[in-house]
Amino acid sequence: MRLLLTEDEPYLASSLKKYLGNDGFIVDSTSTIRESQKALMSEMYDIVLLDLNLPDGDGLSLLEEIRTEYPRTAVIIITARGEVEDRVKGLNLGSDDYISKPFSMLELSARINAVVRRKFGLKNNSVELDGLSVHLDEMLVKADSDPLPVTKIEYNILRYLALNRGKTVSRISLAEHIWGNEVDDRFSLDFINSHIKNIRKKLKDAGKDQLIKTIYGVGYRIDKI
Repeated sequence: MRLLLTEDEPYLASSLKKYLGNDGFIVDSTSTIRESQKALMSEMYDIVLLDLNLPDGDGLSLLEEIRTEYPRTAVIIITARGEVEDRVKGLNLGSDDYISKPFSMLELSARINAVVRRKFGLKNNSVELDGLSVHLDEMLVKADSDPLPVTKIEYNILRYLALNRGKTVSRISLAEHIWGNEVDDRFSLDFINSHIKNIRKKLKDAGKDQLIKTIYGVGYRIDKI
């Protein structure tokens, strides 16, 4: 999943980017409203972590813009402001959650997972697909309750396809959500195909070989069960 972090404190931004990257997110970092506007125009984000106290204005103005221009993007306000009126205003403007500094990384992860569940219509932190469970809060995939050995890239591919179950995901979209801005000519369609082939072999060994469908000329899809 792809996340935009808008935070002007360099140390906190660096720490959050590293932590969330280890959690399997592709994280782009900005420090101003203007930088965030440019990022949102060029990329599709699942979640925005938005500080309110930014050098070039109030983050609430960016929140209003996101709700108007990018309604499918979830927003979690992350700020030092602790007043009730700021929380209420942010929520009324359409933020999906609100967390005040200082906070623990575990609390942030829990809030992000809660937003992901709501965004994708899930009841818990896993996607259930005909006996296959893809967990969202840890790198774990199970086939009929037995752990399925997957690499980090394979897990990220499965998680993205599972979250978008019922939708066809293009190979370029899949690559961008796995590698982010690192995608270039090195990450050819053959590279994506190679990972899908490895995943399918593991699924076949687990009796789930029909789960991922190829939509020729477009990409891949996992049907809703």
